[in-house]
Amino acid sequence: MHYSTYFLIITTVFVLLFATSSSSFINSPSVYAKYTLSYNDAQSTNIYINIEFEINEDIQLHLNGTQTFIMPRSVPSGYALEFYDSYVDNLTAKSSVGSLITVKKDSTSGPRWTLECASNETLSTISYSINLTKHEQGILSGYDASKIRQNRYIGILGYSIFGYLEPMDQVENLPLILIVQSLPEWSIHLTLPPTTNRIPGQQTYGTVSGIAKNYYHLADTQVFMGPSMNVTYIPISYDELYQQKTKSQLSFDQTLIEQNYIQRSLSFYVVVYTEDTDNLDVDMATNLSVQAMKNLLLYYNNVPFPLYTVAMEMTKPLDDKHSYGISMEHLNSCTINIEYGSGINKNSTKDQIRIFQYNLAHHIQHAWLPKRLFSKFYYPFIFELTPVIDTIWFNEGFGQYIAMDAMARALPLNESYEYRQYFIKNRFEYKVNLAPLFIKQMPLPYLSMIASSLFSIDVRTTINLNSRGALMAKDMDELIQLKTQKQKSLRDGIIYMLNWSESNSYIIPFTMEQFPKFFMNATNVDVTPILEKWLQ
Repeated sequence: MHYSTYFLIITTVFVLLFATSSSSFINSPSVYAKYTLSYNDAQSTNIYINIEFEINEDIQLHLNGTQTFIMPRSVPSGYALEFYDSYVDNLTAKSSVGSLITVKKDSTSGPRWTLECASNETLSTISYSINLTKHEQGILSGYDASKIRQNRYIGILGYSIFGYLEPMDQVENLPLILIVQSLPEWSIHLTLPPTTNRIPGQQTYGTVSGIAKNYYHLADTQVFMGPSMNVTYIPISYDELYQQKTKSQLSFDQTLIEQNYIQRSLSFYVVVYTEDTDNLDVDMATNLSVQAMKNLLLYYNNVPFPLYTVAMEMTKPLDDKHSYGISMEHLNSCTINIEYGSGINKNSTKDQIRIFQYNLAHHIQHAWLPKRLFSKFYYPFIFELTPVIDTIWFNEGFGQYIAMDAMARALPLNESYEYRQYFIKNRFEYKVNLAPLFIKQMPLPYLSMIASSLFSIDVRTTINLNSRGALMAKDMDELIQLKTQKQKSLRDGIIYMLNWSESNSYIIPFTMEQFPKFFMNATNVDVTPILEKWLQ
């Protein structure tokens, strides 16, 4: 999409959504609900969520009569179940006239509550609390849990605390406001675009607000707050990054209703909370994050978000039952969970540093693939159960290969070759052979479906799936370069696919019938034989 079109859309959105003050957002015809997250007592480990609904004639969701409230159990790219509903306390609902509505938890063990509104009653608010200490203790996968360290830090994963009314999760255009209220002296970082034309990088305290395009965007956001986190703002200038390109050659996402002012740079943030400052050099980690993002922006030639956050956490393990070290990708951010005692510092080796940065690049990369380029069952997302996806080999395997390719392209030729060989040999080829024979013999689509709910539980499936997908991408890349005398590569096919996805507002899944056709259109090379070989 051209820069001028982007400017027109952003200006229109600004006029429609942000002409009013923040206190009147809920009355805007463009907003369906206002979520408020409150933490106002430093001696408490409870957070409070209040959801205020507004009748919206433009959105066909009714608030009168019986309603169903749902908490997620499955999260985008999580490929596992987490019973977040178990940590919801004191759930209440009120009508528009202030009367209490009867609330009943689902009797069949689902993550649902029935709100027994009468036909002549209109649901107005839903309120509940979550004890973050209890929440973190009960979720053994430390990277799936929100966290609190009293008087120091809170890190929130949106999907772990924000519920929704059925069928909010299936509505594409459903603007939602999120307001975060904390202690006056606590800084707050929100990964959603702000609701006001705030100066990028400006530190916010006490209260902050953002806007989400829909529930999926809200669920995939993060909130960080507290005096012990480090927040660094680095604007990445498009003019400097794309020196050889005119603005009309760059691709900007026309669907970002949340962007409220035109930018000539990406607002890039690095948020770090560590309980081991000796083993995590914040400045070094920040610089590595910036370079990884720049390399990926150059690779994709596409800017699908107005701001992006890399958030790093290194916390002491609660006990030996809790696991850490797995990172997660989101639409406008990634959460890098670092095992306590690891990380990087001035004493780290070259290999330790590039593995650390590769992990950053891998998870930043996911903001494009699969967040904005995916096959069936990834989106619209099913939040109550883990969807069975037969293309995780693409989401993860191709994603890992692309991260390597983007980082290698930024290096001098001899270093680029060595970098590629390091990861091909030590990550993809080595790890593909670690699985037992019965996993190696599974067709990739079948293994992907199995891993859809076991990804972080039985890592034998994960490692084999990722490695086979990456090696498929490698074979396709080498074939395309060979057939085109290095005039084209896998990158051309991926960019073609991403442009197709952008033309469909990033909401339409591609099919496996389309997959080889995309590459043929982009490179004039038939990758079908390689695809069929690896899918077996």
